[in-house]
Amino acid sequence: MAITNFQVATTTGSAAFTATADTAVTVIYITNKSNADGTVDVYVTPNGASVTENHLIYSQLTIKARDTYIIDTEKMILESGAKVWIAAPDSAAQFNATISTIGL
Repeated sequence: MAITNFQVATTTGSAAFTATADTAVTVIYITNKSNADGTVDVYVTPNGASVTENHLIYSQLTIKARDTYIIDTEKMILESGAKVWIAAPDSAAQFNATISTIGL
């Protein structure tokens, strides 16, 4: 099992996680570190694909001030090269993400 930490930006300039082999994402924690509510978008892209609206799995997910949203209901199986992207394009809040994965 591995843990990846990611500081969420306003753009999808860099991936929050990139699978280097077939991998299961077991949980994603997204924490709002600010005193204001904020929103994030979460995307998952297959190997070689660019981020588009077609890869959006959470759209404008609101996370309350000083709260954490946990994505753990369903496990995501990623092929080598697949990526998880998290961005806060319309939010003044500050977020970080912790992603737990396990190789298959």
